[in-house]
Amino acid sequence: MQFRLSLHEVISKSTQALRALNFPPGLDIENGKNIGWLESRGLPGLQNLFEEIKTPSNTPSHGPIKINMMKNTIQLSSRGHSAFYLAQSAVDFAEDGKCVSVKNCRFPLLIFAEMARREHLPFGFKVEWIEGNEINRGFSISGNSEITTNSKSFTTAYDLKITAVKDLIIKRPLRILSHQSASGEFGIRFNPDHWETICAAAKSVLVPDSEQSHSSAGAEVDDSY
Repeated sequence: MQFRLSLHEVISKSTQALRALNFPPGLDIENGKNIGWLESRGLPGLQNLFEEIKTPSNTPSHGPIKINMMKNTIQLSSRGHSAFYLAQSAVDFAEDGKCVSVKNCRFPLLIFAEMARREHLPFGFKVEWIEGNEINRGFSISGNSEITTNSKSFTTAYDLKITAVKDLIIKRPLRILSHQSASGEFGIRFNPDHWETICAAAKSVLVPDSEQSHSSAGAEVDDSY
């Protein structure tokens, strides 16, 4: 029998692991919710976090992000930056009416999740990323979303664009995975190796007598994403 995870477990452990990676306050929680959103729809969120944990902290992808602002366009220049760092900013700019372009963005599904979670807005979003001749597109509006993926990997760096879209019609909306599958099993499936790595990272914020531990231990995570 394969064990499964609850949505709360996914979000809380992911948030703690991101906190251990020294993500700024707020980004840890929002990215934790993005991971939960993806996993609850059968898309790889935990895999993204596993890859981020394995990325050395001194790589160029953890350096400053350059922002080039033009009249109606924002270009975020990165060297393989992960969407863990820039998903919120990219969607914020798009929400403000800008066409946002990101060069070499890793984990584009996190941007898809971030925009899809902004269901309270009176308009939607479109995200597109390209791998060679393969085009991947995602759309979201009012809590509904759909995605067409042609790439084989969700962790590679892609050139990505995101824009706000009005009067968007979702033809094939993603469905939230049932709490009970057809086989009678509950919860979210997971890769044991990935989950073990994530839990090990999460435990580092709970080390006794550390300043970070005292500020993080017992923190509640709102999984109403």
